Amino acid sequence: MFGRIGWGALAAALAAAVAAAGCRGGDKAAGRGAEEATATREIAAASEDDARAGLALAKTFECARCHEHEAFEPPKLDKACVGCHAQITSGKFPPNEPMTQAKWAPVVAPLDVAPSLRGSRRLRRDYLEAFLRSPHDARPGLVAEMPRLRLSETEVRQLAAFLAPQAQPAEPRAPGDPGRGRAIVDEKGCGACHRMGGLNPPLAVSAPPALDGPTLRRATMLAPDLRHARERMTPSRLRAWLRDPQAEKSDSVMPAFPMGDAELNDVVAFLLYAPLEPPAKAEPPARLPALARPVPYAEVDAKVFRKICWHCHAEPDYALGDGGPGNSGGFGFAPRRLNLASYEGIAGGYVDEAGARHSVFEKDAEGVPRLVRALLARHDEEAGRVGEVRGMPLGLPPLSPEDIQLVESWVAQGRPR
Repeated sequence: MFGRIGWGALAAALAAAVAAAGCRGGDKAAGRGAEEATATREIAAASEDDARAGLALAKTFECARCHEHEAFEPPKLDKACVGCHAQITSGKFPPNEPMTQAKWAPVVAPLDVAPSLRGSRRLRRDYLEAFLRSPHDARPGLVAEMPRLRLSETEVRQLAAFLAPQAQPAEPRAPGDPGRGRAIVDEKGCGACHRMGGLNPPLAVSAPPALDGPTLRRATMLAPDLRHARERMTPSRLRAWLRDPQAEKSDSVMPAFPMGDAELNDVVAFLLYAPLEPPAKAEPPARLPALARPVPYAEVDAKVFRKICWHCHAEPDYALGDGGPGNSGGFGFAPRRLNLASYEGIAGGYVDEAGARHSVFEKDAEGVPRLVRALLARHDEEAGRVGEVRGMPLGLPPLSPEDIQLVESWVAQGRPR
């Protein structure tokens, strides 16, 4: 993997060029050239070290649960979130009653696809760093989003260096006409899979590409919002991507559209420079008042805990896996031993990083129980507000205000059984 990074060759080439220039400029210039060559080698070595550390971090944060990458080993089934879902929807999941395909396939169908990280070298490293710090909805066709992991600045840099080993320098403005590029994009039916947030009028939704049904489904689910193309790739990498997506990413489902150089330039100019309206400012929905009617545990369990929470917060035997990241740990999080699969499990609470056990009903400074705060925090994250409490469900759409109201009402009524 890292033998293909190329930092050593880059450092050697730059060092040779600087040294040669120094010889032509005299001893003083030669000394300066040697210093610059040494600095270049140090920067290259540091970046290569970051990339190696980033691969180790990718294993720690269990990126292979959802993503494929050339350097990842396939995880076991009970650690393969997306792979397990794909087996269920395809009817290949090992028989394991009461979990049957008929029961669970419709539930996990929106969660059986995740973007591959193969070919991530095409992406700008500064974009990857920003995305890891604050994940956003990059692919509107997917239900799940990148979860907000617990990453330090050093870890962000190292993971980004692993995914994009060669930092891409700034490039001049690409040639081409955005107006002509817009016409080409509409003509080729790109809007059948892609959206472009902020574009007015929106992309035309015309005939989809000539893809078979399963491939078209994956394509529409994985298609990025083209608003982000200008942050994701430099002009040269975007041009190479449009010319031959599979050459840049071997498992890409995006078809190659034959285009001449002038057409490519126009499409690149459209994607990078077309005027876009700013994203609408998201606001968390209003918090609903507590219900006056009695709310029993059975109702909350059926509508919230068992429907949404149990797969990440349950006992291994019940979850038909490893107990989920919220119980036995995962995605870089320490085991919290929180079991939401039973009344007794919920009453048992969770453990903090020091191993001390706490109730999920402990109230914060604003009088909000921890359990409710985690549900509210997911709405805050969607609005771009990141707090100390991680929003739940992790990486999935927030619960509706009505579901949160149900949980909060049950807690306020003393958690009746």
